[in-house]
Amino acid sequence: MPPKRHLPQKRACDVCYRKKIQCSLPNPNGPCEWCAFRGLECTFDRQHPRKKRHNSDVQNLLQRIQQLEGALTRAEPTTASTGRDVTNSENQTTPGSSSITPGGDGTAPEISLSPMNFAQTSDYVTGGCLAKGPGSTNQIGPNWYFNGIPISSEAGCRWISTRTGQNITMADFSVPITAPSLPSALRRFSLQEASDLPDKEAVRETISAFFRSPFRLSFPVLDETLFEFTLEAAYERIDGALLSPTQVSARACVLGAISILSGSNASRQMSVFKNSDIYAAKAHCLLLHGAENNSLWNLQTALMLQLQCVFRADWQGAAFFQSITCRIVYALRGHLYQPPQPSEIEISLPGRENNHTRILFWLCYMLDKDISLCIGTPPLLTDIYCDLDIPDNYFEYYTYLPHWDTSSIDADEANRYLIPHLPGDPHLSHLKEKVYRQLFSVRAMKDNNNQRLLNIRQLDNEIEEWRQSIPDTFRPAIFVSQHHALPGKTDEATPHIIRRIALQLEYHHVMTVVHTTVRKCTTESSDENQDLHSVVHSSFDLSLAASRSTLWCLRILISTIAEDSFQFITFYSSIAAMSLFLNIIIHPLDSESRLDLELLISSANIVQNIPAHALTQNEVTRVQEIGSFMMRLVWLGTCAMTKAEKDKRDKSDDIQTGQSSIVLPTENPVNLLYKGCAS
Repeated sequence: MPPKRHLPQKRACDVCYRKKIQCSLPNPNGPCEWCAFRGLECTFDRQHPRKKRHNSDVQNLLQRIQQLEGALTRAEPTTASTGRDVTNSENQTTPGSSSITPGGDGTAPEISLSPMNFAQTSDYVTGGCLAKGPGSTNQIGPNWYFNGIPISSEAGCRWISTRTGQNITMADFSVPITAPSLPSALRRFSLQEASDLPDKEAVRETISAFFRSPFRLSFPVLDETLFEFTLEAAYERIDGALLSPTQVSARACVLGAISILSGSNASRQMSVFKNSDIYAAKAHCLLLHGAENNSLWNLQTALMLQLQCVFRADWQGAAFFQSITCRIVYALRGHLYQPPQPSEIEISLPGRENNHTRILFWLCYMLDKDISLCIGTPPLLTDIYCDLDIPDNYFEYYTYLPHWDTSSIDADEANRYLIPHLPGDPHLSHLKEKVYRQLFSVRAMKDNNNQRLLNIRQLDNEIEEWRQSIPDTFRPAIFVSQHHALPGKTDEATPHIIRRIALQLEYHHVMTVVHTTVRKCTTESSDENQDLHSVVHSSFDLSLAASRSTLWCLRILISTIAEDSFQFITFYSSIAAMSLFLNIIIHPLDSESRLDLELLISSANIVQNIPAHALTQNEVTRVQEIGSFMMRLVWLGTCAMTKAEKDKRDKSDDIQTGQSSIVLPTENPVNLLYKGCAS
């Protein structure tokens, strides 16, 4: 079939246009039939009236952004604040609903199948053991754009090269993933080698410390009563030479528990398991041997291995285990709500398993959304497949955490009945799902600027509603800086501080992701796009404020819990650094960019110098990699500033040297810029 010819749009002469009649032109240069028949002058001098665009969406978002900027301005204190003793001026509220309603954004949810296949990639399945390639990398988020161009693309790399004068590759915007530092002889295990267990009493001692620690409330991967059955099954005497599938799963669960719990603060002081990476590798091997078994033990094992990947920001590894955990959660019907039975009363074993499976579902659901926003893959657990009713007693932690006395004699016994609050917030995790659907899904890729801005406005409103729903003792502040510290009291218990800062980091992370996406919009210089320009710049300013606040929160957290802040550093620091780096590249001569570069330098130094005596060698390596990644961004930002300053001097002096190359500094940027920077 021949291609269709696109005919030029017909244009009426001035007379026919005024009379609203058809204008027939026998030839392009001659008068029309109407004017020729009547002897009229046939002209085409009128100017085309511009169709007025309906920018209400843009203007509404601009108004919302101006409100937030006003709040930031009012939040700036008149005098410098010391410590964290700042009173939040907002009134206390209580969480409204204990259920999450799918499709609350006013649009039909995107119908997409959730692939529950066992994704056996070459990086993670190598004959039965974890062996991450040394050349692997993790991209930092799916939403780094400038004027619609992704900076991790070839076009984006060329653009940054022109801004910095350096050769840029996509590897510059990813953090390398180093294989666990295991002896080469232990990289692969036979089934017999992997199933060897340490002393039972040493395991029991380590696990008991976990159940007495606040770590259990954030990551309730194990149930104390159910784990006793796991221990008995794992250490049961073997009559034959081969392990049964049940024993393989039980031993994998025990090894997985050792690998993740021996590094927690409560277990670290007494643990005899110094190299948790070896136990993780063994647990992984056993998990693959019994992968077809959809049991609660396998779910716990996969979830604990996934958490280890999340803690070191290995998002590809976390995505691999996520496919396993989601498949098992669906098989165990954890995605369906069942009214929980109180844990302090005697309940049946199946009832306790149902309660625990539902808790693990929420843990999987939260991790699923973080993985999606970090690597850009669609979520596997979505609101159209899952019942998102929240237990009525979930929000009890708002009451018990502020008054939790860890030094109390009865604290250990009381801790057994505390409701876990999980690492995030269920409502915010559901918002993350909507963020992905409205900003990063296949359908969102086809949105025009106005629709994208409308989605950003809706998401921003919902994030603010969520923030306002948090009681004031936990509510995230809009902005955190050196002179505007976190609200709170100086005598707060450490679990309360950690939970409050965790919610603060979650809030800033989502704000960064949502408002950074505004740079997907393609703007051109024209009068009709002035509102769009204002929205893009103002919205991106909000993402910068959130990123700066993230780095300040991490500094507070490091000073509070030292090496226990490892999981927060690996998750949030790289994303905040990327946001600030992109602004430095776009505005290299701006005074705020210099302050951001100083903040990046000091933050990178703090990250690299956190206490490491309690971290595994793999965790130490990971911290060093993140610090090096941040310093690489600092170096490129320094190059952009140097190049911009030289270009400005050359332009002002009207010097035509004909040279296309620029000599850039070769000294470490920490020594070159802001030598007096406070760390």
